[in-house]
Amino acid sequence: MPQQILVAEQLAEILSVIAHPHRIRIIEELGSRDSDVHSLAEKLKMRQSTLSQHLALLRAKGIAVAKRDGRTVRYSLASAWLAKWLVEGFQLLELQNGKSSKVLEAAKVVKRMWRLRS
Repeated sequence: MPQQILVAEQLAEILSVIAHPHRIRIIEELGSRDSDVHSLAEKLKMRQSTLSQHLALLRAKGIAVAKRDGRTVRYSLASAWLAKWLVEGFQLLELQNGKSSKVLEAAKVVKRMWRLRS
């Protein structure tokens, strides 16, 4: 039983880092290609300082990795399957009967869009 508690706590900690709308979008974007902060901020329409804070959290948990390329730092996912796993998680939205049709339709569109880039 103590091993189950330990594993559950560690997994919950990792999932809590992922469980933010900006970080989900960052993971999805890095799932299809590595990127520098400037390009990623432009693509996600996010301030670079905000993006850097989120990337720091993802790096601290080993979800994202940074590689220096001259003066530029390029970010990628440590495990490319994570972006695909998040897309599969859209099924959770479909299971929630209380979700509006607007949310469900948006989930279908985004799922198709993200899968095309994978």
